[in-house]
Parts: sequence; C-alpha cells; structure tokens
Amino acid sequence: MINPTKTDTFTRYLTNDIKNGILSCGFVTRNTNELPITIGHEYYNCFVILHGSGRLLDLETGQVFPLSAHSLCQQLPGKTYSLIIESAEPWYEFHVSIGESTFHSLASLELLNLVTPVFELNLKPYLEQWFIDLIFQLKTTTTAELPEVLFNTQKLLINLHRENIVNQSKDIETIISGTKHMLYEDISLEEIAASFHISYEKLRKLFKEAVGISPKQYRLQTKFLLAERLLTEGYSVKSVASHVGYHDPFIFSRQFKKYMGKSPSQFKKKPLES
Repeated sequence: MINPTKTDTFTRYLTNDIKNGILSCGFVTRNTNELPITIGHEYYNCFVILHGSGRLLDLETGQVFPLSAHSLCQQLPGKTYSLIIESAEPWYEFHVSIGESTFHSLASLELLNLVTPVFELNLKPYLEQWFIDLIFQLKTTTTAELPEVLFNTQKLLINLHRENIVNQSKDIETIISGTKHMLYEDISLEEIAASFHISYEKLRKLFKEAVGISPKQYRLQTKFLLAERLLTEGYSVKSVASHVGYHDPFIFSRQFKKYMGKSPSQFKKKPLES
C-alpha cells in the first residue's frame, strides 16, 4: 500500500526537446497553502489522486470538475487549468508526464479517454505497484534503456484509461470504446467479451457493425500502426516486435510486411542516439 509521506518525483529526457522528450513520474504531496495553482504544459501530464479532494477548473471553457481519491486528472498540451484543494485532508498524487508527440500518437490510436479531463478510476493494487516500480525504473535505468521505460509508461497510461472504460455502463458505444482499449493489451478476445458479459460472437458482430472490421483485424491494425510509428522514430525491429507482443522478430517482420506492404526496415530511420 502507498503511504502519503513525501514528494518523490523524477524526470528524464529522451531528447533535448522538452516538449516532446520529457518522461517524468512520481509522488507529490500538496497542501491548501499552495493552491490554487495555475497549471499549463507543452506536454501531456496526468495524475491519480491517492488521497485528498478538490476541483479542477478549465480556464478556457470555465468548466469545473470535482476531484476525489481515485480521480484521474489530465492536463492536455497547450491547455491551462487551475487546481484547488478543498479540504484539510492530506493531498497525495501520482503523476505521469510524456512528450506531446507520444501523447498524440496514443490519442490517434484511441488508446486514451479524452472525452473529459477527469474521470473516476478503478485503482486496482497492480496499478499502485506499477507506480512504485515505474519511478524506480526511471531513476535507475541507463540512458540507452530509457526507451524501454517510455514503453512501460505508455502501457501504464493505457491501463489507467482502460480501468475507467471497462467500468462504465455497458451500452454499445461503451463496449466498442472499451474493446478498442483492451485490444492493445495481451488479452484474449474471449476475455474481452466476458468483461462486458457477452459472448465473443456478440462482441464481434457489434464491433464489426460499428467499426467496419473485426476485433482481430483492429488489433492487428493498431499493433502495426504503432509499430510503424516506433520504427520511424528509430527503434530497432527487435524492440518494436517485443513492444507490440511478438517474441520472434522474424514472425513480426513477415506479418508486418503482409499487412503494411513494406518490411519493417523500409520504415526505419537512423537509430536513436543514447
């Protein structure tokens, strides 16, 4: 269990461009004397409230969102917010920051819930342990291995957003949206269907009617579009294959070429500098 004791946050940079190269996470304590705070970043930042309550004010729209324990709060690149603590209860949060380009890539694949800047999270124990492990990994990894920490950070963000989606009401739109999020993970199609209390055949029919392709085809499309982005950013074929769930890079290369029309090496740019 996480104890709200002190601020412990760490920041690294994959490139000299802070806007796109930042990678940061950690635990933050706040008190009422510090707030309200105006928050605005060029990059994407989100935090999970572990203890405390307050409000988030979108300074562009004037919308106010209540915050409480297990709320996930997002600050999108280029937008400005005001954060207000409303009680004397200790405020403790875990935050994650990633570069704007990485954020837009995840958003384009519909892996993040951007309908609202604040939503309630089903904070399962594995997520709390992931918080602890991620900051340790960020502090101790070598510069050359930093892209692997970014991979892990993206997976954490996707899981956080998924824990919101799968617990919403089970209308068709929610089922489709939740399925899209879960297809990114290594979860069987039958397990995804079971999470919505329907059969796989029912899920396949609903999904194909709404999206135009089957869940299996959508999973491949998502994986290979993500793989294409990582390859063009300079990651090795082996690391990209592993990141999208292929233990054998040769099988990945063969299926990638079949789906994308080109081999992975044809998308690759020069390797990232360490």
